[in-house]
Amino acid sequence: MIFDDLVLIEIAFVLKPHGLNGFVSVKTIENYSEKQFYKGMPVFLKTEGIPVPFFIEDIKYSGGNPVIKLKHINDSDSALRFKDCSIFIKESDIKEKEVEDIQQSELIGYAVYDKNRGFIGNISLFNEIPGNPVFETLFDNKTIIIPFSENIILQISHNTKTINIDAPDGLIDIYLAD
Repeated sequence: MIFDDLVLIEIAFVLKPHGLNGFVSVKTIENYSEKQFYKGMPVFLKTEGIPVPFFIEDIKYSGGNPVIKLKHINDSDSALRFKDCSIFIKESDIKEKEVEDIQQSELIGYAVYDKNRGFIGNISLFNEIPGNPVFETLFDNKTIIIPFSENIILQISHNTKTINIDAPDGLIDIYLAD
Protein backbone atom coordinates (compact mmCIF):
# COMPACT_ATOMS: atom_id res chain seq x y z
CA MET A 1 0.00 0.00 0.00
CA ILE A 2 1.30 3.47 -0.86
CA PHE A 3 0.42 6.34 1.47
CA ASP A 4 1.86 9.84 1.14
CA ASP A 5 4.81 8.46 -0.92
CA LEU A 6 5.54 5.81 1.76
CA VAL A 7 5.49 2.09 1.00
CA LEU A 8 3.48 0.47 3.80
CA ILE A 9 3.55 -3.25 4.56
CA GLU A 10 0.81 -5.03 6.50
CA ILE A 11 2.44 -6.94 9.35
CA ALA A 12 -0.28 -7.41 11.97
CA PHE A 13 -3.85 -6.76 13.04
CA VAL A 14 -5.55 -5.67 16.26
CA LEU A 15 -7.14 -8.58 18.10
CA LYS A 16 -8.97 -6.65 20.83
CA PRO A 17 -8.56 -4.03 23.56
CA HIS A 18 -6.35 -5.11 26.45
CA GLY A 19 -7.20 -3.64 29.84
CA LEU A 20 -8.74 -0.24 30.52
CA ASN A 21 -5.95 2.17 29.53
CA GLY A 22 -6.06 2.03 25.72
CA PHE A 23 -3.75 -0.94 25.09
CA VAL A 24 -4.59 -3.29 22.23
CA SER A 25 -3.56 -6.91 21.79
CA VAL A 26 -1.89 -7.46 18.41
CA LYS A 27 -1.31 -10.56 16.27
CA THR A 28 1.47 -10.49 13.67
CA ILE A 29 0.83 -12.15 10.35
CA GLU A 30 2.91 -14.95 8.88
CA ASN A 31 6.60 -14.17 8.22
CA TYR A 32 6.74 -11.23 10.63
CA SER A 33 8.20 -11.34 14.12
CA GLU A 34 6.44 -10.13 17.25
CA LYS A 35 9.62 -8.10 17.82
CA GLN A 36 8.80 -5.72 14.95
CA PHE A 37 7.35 -3.12 17.32
CA TYR A 38 9.22 -0.62 19.49
CA LYS A 39 8.37 2.48 21.53
CA GLY A 40 8.07 5.63 19.43
CA MET A 41 7.56 3.64 16.24
CA PRO A 42 5.06 5.02 13.71
CA VAL A 43 2.35 2.53 12.73
CA PHE A 44 -0.65 2.91 10.47
CA LEU A 45 -4.04 1.40 11.32
CA LYS A 46 -6.33 0.96 8.34
CA THR A 47 -9.74 2.30 9.28
CA GLU A 48 -12.50 2.89 6.74
CA GLY A 49 -10.01 2.03 3.98
CA ILE A 50 -7.53 4.74 4.97
CA PRO A 51 -4.23 4.25 6.86
CA VAL A 52 -4.27 6.44 9.97
CA PRO A 53 -0.86 7.18 11.55
CA PHE A 54 -0.17 6.57 15.25
CA PHE A 55 2.93 6.30 17.41
CA ILE A 56 3.53 3.43 19.80
CA GLU A 57 3.66 4.89 23.28
CA ASP A 58 4.30 1.65 25.19
CA ILE A 59 4.65 -2.04 24.48
CA LYS A 60 4.46 -5.22 26.54
CA TYR A 61 3.82 -8.88 25.81
CA SER A 62 0.97 -11.14 26.90
CA GLY A 63 0.75 -14.77 25.84
CA GLY A 64 3.48 -14.24 23.26
CA ASN A 65 1.57 -11.46 21.51
CA PRO A 66 2.56 -7.81 21.61
CA VAL A 67 0.23 -5.51 23.51
CA ILE A 68 0.72 -1.94 22.37
CA LYS A 69 -0.44 1.44 23.63
CA LEU A 70 -1.02 3.94 20.84
CA LYS A 71 -0.55 7.63 21.57
CA HIS A 72 -3.88 9.41 22.15
CA ILE A 73 -5.81 6.14 22.66
CA ASN A 74 -6.39 6.25 26.41
CA ASP A 75 -9.32 3.97 27.24
CA SER A 76 -10.85 0.64 26.26
CA ASP A 77 -13.75 2.25 24.36
CA SER A 78 -11.33 4.14 22.11
CA ALA A 79 -9.24 0.99 21.67
CA LEU A 80 -12.33 -1.05 20.75
CA ARG A 81 -12.82 1.12 17.62
CA PHE A 82 -9.65 -0.46 16.19
CA LYS A 83 -10.60 -4.12 16.76
CA ASP A 84 -9.74 -6.17 13.64
CA CYS A 85 -7.93 -3.24 11.97
CA SER A 86 -4.87 -4.08 9.90
CA ILE A 87 -1.57 -2.63 11.10
CA PHE A 88 0.94 -1.37 8.56
CA ILE A 89 4.49 -0.12 9.03
CA LYS A 90 6.88 1.63 6.70
CA GLU A 91 8.76 -0.88 4.55
CA SER A 92 12.02 0.64 5.81
CA ASP A 93 11.05 -0.21 9.42
CA ILE A 94 10.72 -3.95 8.79
CA LYS A 95 13.20 -5.95 10.82
CA GLU A 96 14.22 -9.35 9.54
CA LYS A 97 13.91 -12.17 12.07
CA GLU A 98 16.97 -12.98 14.10
CA VAL A 99 18.62 -16.24 13.02
CA GLU A 100 17.70 -17.96 16.29
CA ASP A 101 14.01 -16.95 15.90
CA ILE A 102 13.57 -18.55 12.50
CA GLN A 103 11.85 -21.88 12.09
CA GLN A 104 14.18 -23.83 9.84
CA SER A 105 11.33 -25.55 7.99
CA GLU A 106 10.14 -22.17 6.69
CA LEU A 107 13.44 -21.76 4.78
CA ILE A 108 13.27 -24.94 2.67
CA GLY A 109 13.48 -23.87 -0.98
CA TYR A 110 15.09 -20.48 -0.29
CA ALA A 111 17.85 -19.52 -2.73
CA VAL A 112 21.30 -19.21 -1.10
CA TYR A 113 23.85 -16.67 -2.33
CA ASP A 114 27.42 -16.59 -1.09
CA LYS A 115 29.15 -13.22 -0.89
CA ASN A 116 32.03 -14.43 -3.10
CA ARG A 117 30.60 -17.36 -5.14
CA GLY A 118 27.09 -16.08 -5.89
CA PHE A 119 24.23 -18.58 -6.18
CA ILE A 120 25.03 -21.93 -4.54
CA GLY A 121 21.62 -23.61 -4.71
CA ASN A 122 18.31 -23.76 -2.89
CA ILE A 123 17.99 -25.12 0.64
CA SER A 124 16.90 -28.75 0.38
CA LEU A 125 17.42 -30.03 3.92
CA PHE A 126 18.25 -29.04 7.50
CA ASN A 127 20.29 -31.23 9.84
CA GLU A 128 19.89 -30.43 13.51
CA ILE A 129 23.35 -31.40 14.71
CA PRO A 130 23.48 -30.54 18.45
CA GLY A 131 25.26 -27.21 18.85
CA ASN A 132 25.87 -26.92 15.10
CA PRO A 133 22.74 -26.94 12.91
CA VAL A 134 23.48 -27.00 9.17
CA PHE A 135 21.53 -26.68 5.95
CA GLU A 136 22.18 -28.33 2.62
CA THR A 137 21.94 -27.02 -0.93
CA LEU A 138 22.31 -28.85 -4.21
CA PHE A 139 24.53 -27.16 -6.82
CA ASP A 140 25.81 -28.82 -9.99
CA ASN A 141 24.58 -32.17 -8.61
CA LYS A 142 26.79 -31.74 -5.53
CA THR A 143 25.59 -31.26 -1.96
CA ILE A 144 26.97 -28.22 -0.13
CA ILE A 145 26.65 -28.16 3.67
CA ILE A 146 26.63 -24.74 5.39
CA PRO A 147 26.43 -24.06 9.16
CA PHE A 148 23.22 -22.24 10.14
CA SER A 149 25.04 -19.58 12.15
CA GLU A 150 24.84 -15.83 12.69
CA ASN A 151 28.56 -15.73 11.87
CA ILE A 152 27.87 -16.93 8.32
CA ILE A 153 24.34 -15.72 7.51
CA LEU A 154 24.35 -12.09 6.44
CA GLN A 155 20.67 -11.65 5.60
CA ILE A 156 17.48 -13.64 5.26
CA SER A 157 14.77 -12.07 3.10
CA HIS A 158 11.32 -13.60 3.33
CA ASN A 159 10.05 -11.25 0.62
CA THR A 160 12.47 -12.60 -2.01
CA LYS A 161 12.97 -16.03 -0.37
CA THR A 162 16.74 -15.62 -0.38
CA ILE A 163 19.58 -16.07 2.10
CA ASN A 164 22.86 -14.20 1.73
CA ILE A 165 25.88 -15.78 3.39
CA ASP A 166 29.60 -15.20 3.78
CA ALA A 167 31.00 -18.73 3.89
CA PRO A 168 34.48 -19.21 5.38
CA ASP A 169 37.26 -19.40 2.77
CA GLY A 170 37.43 -22.82 1.18
CA LEU A 171 34.21 -24.23 2.68
CA ILE A 172 32.22 -24.27 -0.55
CA ASP A 173 35.28 -25.35 -2.57
CA ILE A 174 35.51 -28.57 -0.52
CA TYR A 175 32.09 -29.66 -1.83
CA LEU A 176 32.57 -28.52 -5.42
CA ALA A 177 36.04 -30.06 -5.97
CA ASP A 178 36.09 -32.96 -8.45
